[in-house]
Amino acid sequence: MSEPVRAAPARSRRRPRAWRDGGSSVGGWGADLLGWSVVSLGVGILGARAGAVLLPTAVASFVCQGVLWAAFVMPSVWAFRRSRPRGLLRFRGTDLLIGAVWGVVLRFAQGALARAAGESAWPAPVDLASSSLVTEAILATTIAPVLEETFFHGVLLVSLYTVVRRLSGRVAAAIAALAVTTVLFVAAHGLVAPMGPTDTASLALVGAAAGACVLATGRLWPAVLVHAVYNLTGIAVVVVASVAA
Repeated sequence: MSEPVRAAPARSRRRPRAWRDGGSSVGGWGADLLGWSVVSLGVGILGARAGAVLLPTAVASFVCQGVLWAAFVMPSVWAFRRSRPRGLLRFRGTDLLIGAVWGVVLRFAQGALARAAGESAWPAPVDLASSSLVTEAILATTIAPVLEETFFHGVLLVSLYTVVRRLSGRVAAAIAALAVTTVLFVAAHGLVAPMGPTDTASLALVGAAAGACVLATGRLWPAVLVHAVYNLTGIAVVVVASVAA
């Protein structure tokens, strides 16, 4: 009598490793990428500051912004040509909710900080028919969040996390990545356009919240949407203040 045929053992199904767990998808996101990205940021800041001093006021803001964005784009393109960290660019419907909630919360926090410092929570009225205002509003809610978050909380955060994780583990990597990218996020804005204490604190909250979203979800889109909603609500406040004036 022949022996019964044994069923083939089921293959263990392992979940794909996210970029936070290491692996080949972040193999090229190491110290060299981190170093050159910081160098690119420094060059961009210096170029933007030089443009603000040397160029006519009418064009300085747009040229300086372009120089700084170029400093974000170049290392970002280089990084994603190397590899794409697993799950980082994935989009889920909950990202919209995360972005909407935290963007609004951060805007309320900015107003609370302004009132605590004895400042008005409402900005000065502006000319709503100005073409420059419309252009700045479009850029601030579309291009700026994508480029800035891809650089700071995509390239810088992931590469720094990857480097520190190999040396000290995930907890230390998360703390270091969040702290350093928040400081660089604030510094990049403050060195290009000087800010007061309230604006600095508000921007630090935005940077920290966006970075925490990436670390918690493993995805970049929540940070992009938080940034976009924060900027959008800021523009809405300006519009309301201008209409009411």
